[in-house]
Amino acid sequence: MDIVPFAEQICQKRLGVHHILVKRKNKLAASFHFHPTDRRSDIHSASKSVISLAVGIAMEEGILTLDTRPTEVLNKHLPEDYDKTWEQVTVKNLLTMASGHDHKLMDGYSLIPGQINRDDLEDKDWIHYAFSQPLQLAPGSRFVYNNACPHILSRMMIALTGENLIDWLRPRLFEPLGIRNPQWYTDPLGYTCGPGGLQVTTEEFSRLAQLCLEGGAWNGRQIVSRKYLEEAVSKQIENAPTEIPRNSSDTTAGYGYFFWRTYRADGYYMSGWGGQLGIVLPEYDGIICLKSYEFDTQALLDVIWETIVSQWKTN
Repeated sequence: MDIVPFAEQICQKRLGVHHILVKRKNKLAASFHFHPTDRRSDIHSASKSVISLAVGIAMEEGILTLDTRPTEVLNKHLPEDYDKTWEQVTVKNLLTMASGHDHKLMDGYSLIPGQINRDDLEDKDWIHYAFSQPLQLAPGSRFVYNNACPHILSRMMIALTGENLIDWLRPRLFEPLGIRNPQWYTDPLGYTCGPGGLQVTTEEFSRLAQLCLEGGAWNGRQIVSRKYLEEAVSKQIENAPTEIPRNSSDTTAGYGYFFWRTYRADGYYMSGWGGQLGIVLPEYDGIICLKSYEFDTQALLDVIWETIVSQWKTN
């Protein structure tokens, strides 16, 4: 396929893409590097999708279920005066960003005056901090993007397995995919950071996307349960504000278990701060991975559809 139209539009629109890698039918179709080296870097919130894959693996091993409650697993971190509504929260509520908060928690970066981000927290135990925050909504009732959700899941996995999450995932996910010695940021207590922080190259990122496209299988080995993955990448909750028309934006087309839906081509994607995108399009048996420093996610997706997916439609 011809990647030049994509590169031309990226330059014309001044979108901050660093790398793009396109695979179709499990073969490299095209790539373009605006930076000379594809080094490992933070995929930010796309790491949440890897947390979801970890949950799927853990469910298959009988470690937890969608109904497991974080207050039961992490009870020693509960403040004395915690909101008892927390006891209703389940793993599924966390995976769908429906913990019951009506605002974001634990942002990594905040441009909102007075908004406390993770760097501002005096409480080094992020789980204790999360449980100290009251719930304004019924758990499961509404999508509200929230970085506490993936971190609670990461710490639940650590408590249930006795290993830091990155170490538990090495033989189960990273090593089978040939991602050797991965790095992942930690919280102040040294635990794998749930909201983000996984460091991979664009090519390694593409392996995670390809795993999803293959229904959780890799080289004939089932890494993640196909049933779980089908649920994880399907629309589980509405994420469009009521004032925005549905099927008008790929950022509000529905949300699965830490996976975003596209409104076109029945696709889905992993998404991280600054334009880290792992797009999976089963209809075309293809994946598209971007590393970027660009905050107009919809503009990136539009260019991809106009210059790459449009070619697939004719082949």
